[in-house]
Amino acid sequence: MGDPSTSDQSRGRSSYGFFHRILSLFFGSDDPDRERRRLLKQIGKELSRNKHKFYRPRTSEALPNLARFFYDIYKVVGPAQSLLLGADVSKALRIIVIESLHSEEQAALRLELEEDTIRRNSENMSGKQLVARVKDALVAYQSGFDSAMVKQINDVFNVIQSFISFLRFDFYFVLRKFDAGIHEGDFVYNPRFETISAEYISDDIKDFLEVVQLLNKDANWETALDILQEYKGVDVVARPAWKKLLGTLTSVVRSGVLLKIVRHIDHDPYYQPEHKSSREHIVEGYLTLMKTQVEASLQKIGRERRHRKVDQLLTAVFGTTAISRTKYYTETANMVFTKRMLAGFTHTEAINYLKAFLVDHFKGEVRVLVSDLLIVRGRWTDSVLSQQLSDAYYAVMNVAQNVVEFDDSLGEEGELGMKLKKASSRVVEKDHATAKLLRQTLHEINDVALNMINDTGNNLISIGRILKLLVDDLAKERPELMQNWKDLDGYAEHRLKDRLVQIYKKIYYFIQLLEMFTPKK
Repeated sequence: MGDPSTSDQSRGRSSYGFFHRILSLFFGSDDPDRERRRLLKQIGKELSRNKHKFYRPRTSEALPNLARFFYDIYKVVGPAQSLLLGADVSKALRIIVIESLHSEEQAALRLELEEDTIRRNSENMSGKQLVARVKDALVAYQSGFDSAMVKQINDVFNVIQSFISFLRFDFYFVLRKFDAGIHEGDFVYNPRFETISAEYISDDIKDFLEVVQLLNKDANWETALDILQEYKGVDVVARPAWKKLLGTLTSVVRSGVLLKIVRHIDHDPYYQPEHKSSREHIVEGYLTLMKTQVEASLQKIGRERRHRKVDQLLTAVFGTTAISRTKYYTETANMVFTKRMLAGFTHTEAINYLKAFLVDHFKGEVRVLVSDLLIVRGRWTDSVLSQQLSDAYYAVMNVAQNVVEFDDSLGEEGELGMKLKKASSRVVEKDHATAKLLRQTLHEINDVALNMINDTGNNLISIGRILKLLVDDLAKERPELMQNWKDLDGYAEHRLKDRLVQIYKKIYYFIQLLEMFTPKK
């Protein structure tokens, strides 16, 4: 026989356990592990009764019906997977989404902002007129994106993104676990799916739950699919099949069967899929890009205009666009400074044209007309004009000598060249002091160049103004500025008035050319 006291203790513990279980039924258990087992048992019962026969709880096996479910999806979306590869980061797709939702007014303004349209308009407008027109069109275009339109655009784009995210799920990888004989993209093959251990596809179902939850059955799918059709040139998915599939997916997800399967496989009744939905806002970036492209188009057209203008002026002054007179103050020499992140010589084109004009033309045909005829032989009625012409002429002649000496001095044996070489040789990496010396030397050289350009320009303007007065004077019935016009006409090789006009125009065009390369104050 046993000890009575022991028997009483056993009966006491048994009674406690019985009443504890009764209380747990009514008030819940404070044992987490027991609660987890209870929930898993409940999930197993629910899965056994579920109409979707995807899973066998008793043996933790995934059934062929689950594979068939994934295969039916794969048949609908499989072709779109390759079509939309990389579409999630496509800038072209974003642009199509936005522009497909334009109003008629916005569509017209968008056309106005295209480079081809801007270029056509530039043919009949000045630079300022063109910039003003494009700026007005850009402001009007941007103002059309009110909050309602922005929301509509972002909504449609995020529907497309949810579709693309869904397509990234690897259905083929899952299906091969049920039938190793299936081939990717082969929808004619009749698969023979087998029952498999569910632990092999637990992670796959989790991934699927994360992407399927992004799909909204009631979203604007027609607009989204229209945009994708425009993007790829074909319908990326059969629309009736996709609409039907959305209904099936919604039903399966709402039933919770897949979530319960994962919870049962992993023995985690509290598992929830990650919510990876992120609303992307694409309008602001598009408008910023649009503004940048429009500004780039204006700059490009401005550069082309400037280049054409320079070529026209070069041809008018020199008869050619191929002008090469400087030997050392050149763009070629700047290669050394560019490697050291320095600006180098900043007025190379202007100095090249200045040297060519002064050496080839001013000291030649201009000297013959202005100095030999007008200053030396002319008898002026206005001595002030005569003195102004003389002063301006000799000032330019002085620059003509200086510009040659300046260019030569930059050679290896020249004063500036040796100074520059000395400063360059002392520059070492991260040596700010020696780099500063080189920048200072370049700055001084460029200042000399700019002063010659400005001095020549100012004095040529004076010469041109006086030549214009003389041309206008000769057009009068009784010229007044010169007492011996007839004598001067006799000294000239060609008719004096024609020669004056010719030289005046050449100076006028050259001044314009210099202004193209002179920094605006």
